[in-house]
Amino acid sequence: MRRILIGFLVATTLLVPACKKKTEGGNVVQLGADDPGLVAAAAEAKRRWPEFVVAFNEGRPGRKCAVKYAAPIKGGGDEQIWIMVTALGSGTISGTLGNDPVEDIGLKPGDAVTIQTGDVKDWLFTDGQSMTGGFSIATLQKAAGQRESFTDGPSMTGGSSI
Repeated sequence: MRRILIGFLVATTLLVPACKKKTEGGNVVQLGADDPGLVAAAAEAKRRWPEFVVAFNEGRPGRKCAVKYAAPIKGGGDEQIWIMVTALGSGTISGTLGNDPVEDIGLKPGDAVTIQTGDVKDWLFTDGQSMTGGFSIATLQKAAGQRESFTDGPSMTGGSSI
C-alpha cells in the first residue's frame, strides 16, 4: 500500500513563521492513501472548492488561505503538505510551502510552489479565531489520538508541522 505522510495543524499554528522539526509524537501521522476519512475529506474539499475561491478573492485583510497537496517524495510516495496561497490562476494555485517537510520533497518552508487546482487534497482559510475548511484535520487528530494510546506494537511515524 502506498503511504503518505500527512501533517495536520490547528488554525492558530498555521501561520507561525518559524518551523521546527518534530519527532515521533509530533503533529504528523502516517495514513494510507486510501484511508476512508482522508478520501471523504478530499471529496468534501473538491465539492466546496468554489467557497475557497470566493474567500480568497475577497482579499479580506488578515485572512490567510492554504491548500494541501500531495508532494512527491524523492524515492517514491507522497507527503501531503500545506501551501500558503498567494494567487489563484486559471487552473493553478501559487503560494509558498507552509510546512517543514518530513521527507525529501526538494522544498523547504517558504519556497515558491505552483500546483494544479485538481491536485488539492484539502483547503482552509482563517479569519482571526475562526477557520473554514480543514476537512482532513479531524481524521488526522483521531489517528494521532490512537497513536498516543498505543501501548504495544509499532506506532505511527512522527514528523513535523508548522
